[in-house]
Amino acid sequence: MNIFVVGATGATGRFLVQQLLERGHAVKVIVRSADRLPEAVRNHKHLAVIEANLLDLSGADLANHVKGCEAVASCLGHNLTLKGVYGQPRRLVTDATRRLCHAIKANSPATRTKFVLMNTSGNRNRDLHEPISAAQHV
Repeated sequence: MNIFVVGATGATGRFLVQQLLERGHAVKVIVRSADRLPEAVRNHKHLAVIEANLLDLSGADLANHVKGCEAVASCLGHNLTLKGVYGQPRRLVTDATRRLCHAIKANSPATRTKFVLMNTSGNRNRDLHEPISAAQHV
């Protein structure tokens, strides 16, 4: 299976990429810095690395990168620090998810593409106007 992963250098993404490669999958990742990939996977023969900022790619470029992938996994999240939670980009996960879904649809794949979102806790879908408690809001 061909799988596209974003957030591959983070705490969760690095383990996902390693496990996918160990299971024989072809994995394509977008990372800001290839040097941050674990040494054990960096030069793996089934790993394709694209060095770029996901939010800076054009829609056409992103569609080209996900073309032919049967699954897309997003492990993007914010670091649990003040800068990580309240700094830019504030809507990283939301914006990346929306762009990835548009990129998948742009290719009009013959079969459904699986989309897996591994998200940080405490996020909600604002588009659904989900209620949250005062404690959660703080």
